[in-house]
Amino acid sequence: MTTHHFLSADAIDDVMVLELQDNISNMPDHTILNELEEIRRQRREIGATKLIFDLGKAQYFGSTLLELIRVVWNDLTALKGKLVLCNPSPFGREILEIAKFHLIWPLLETRAEALAMLGSGPNVASWPTELQESLTKYERGPEELRQALKGFSAIELRTPAPPGVWSVHQIVCHIADFELVYADRMKRVVAEDQPTMFGGDPDVFAEKLAYAQRHLEEELDVITAVRRQTSRFLKTLVAHDFERTGIHSVDGPLTLQVLLGRIAGHIPHHLKLIEGKRQTFTSRQSN
Repeated sequence: MTTHHFLSADAIDDVMVLELQDNISNMPDHTILNELEEIRRQRREIGATKLIFDLGKAQYFGSTLLELIRVVWNDLTALKGKLVLCNPSPFGREILEIAKFHLIWPLLETRAEALAMLGSGPNVASWPTELQESLTKYERGPEELRQALKGFSAIELRTPAPPGVWSVHQIVCHIADFELVYADRMKRVVAEDQPTMFGGDPDVFAEKLAYAQRHLEEELDVITAVRRQTSRFLKTLVAHDFERTGIHSVDGPLTLQVLLGRIAGHIPHHLKLIEGKRQTFTSRQSN
C-alpha cells in the first residue's frame, strides 16, 4: 500500500483501489493536484484498467477531487477501462448526485460491491447454495486427500489392494491428471463458445503416463496448485456464467456448473476407495 497526503493506494487482484483519507477537506487544491501525476504513474506501472475510489473516510470533498477523478477516468476510457465509486458519506452522495456524476461512475455502498461489479472479489455470496457448496468441496479436496494418505507406508502406497486394482499412488496420479483436464475444460467453457471437450480413458492414462516413476508429493502439489488457481478464477464469475456449456465428445453438452460439480466430487469418490485400501492393509496386519 502506498500512502499519499490524502489517499492510500492499493491493488486487489487486477483492481487499483484509492481510499480517500479524512483529512482531504483540509488539503489545499494544489496539494491534491500535485499528487495526480503520481497516481497516474502508479496505475500505469501496475497496468490497472479497473479502479475504485473508496470515499468512506472522507465526509466532505469538493470540485478539485472531482476533477482528479475525471482525469483518471479519461485515462481509463482510452483503455476501455472501468471506474467505480463506493462508500460515499451522505454529503458525498448528495454532491455526486447533484452533479449527475453517479450517472457516469457507478456509485455503490460497499467496496465488496464495487469489486464484484469489476469482476473481482467475493462474487460467491450471490451464487445459489448448490454452487457455493460445490466450490467449497472443490477447495477442500486437496487437504482432505493429504489427510487421507497419512499413516500409509511407502510400500502400502504403491501396493495394489486388492491385487489387480490401482494402488493409492496410482489413484493420486490419476487425480492429478484429471485436475488438469477439468481445469482446462472449465476455463475453455468460459473463454470460448461451446468448445469441444474430449474424454480421456483413465486406464490408458495410468498405463502410458509413467505413474510408477512419478513422485507422490509432486502429484499432491499439482492438485493443490491447480485447484487454488482455478478457484481464484471461478470466484470472479457471476452465477449465470455457470450456465455456459461445452460439448463433451461422449456426454454431449455440459454446463460449467456440471463440470465443477463433477470435479468437486472426484476426490471424495476416491477417498472412499483409499479408506477401503487402508482397511485391507489393517486386516492383513491383524491376521
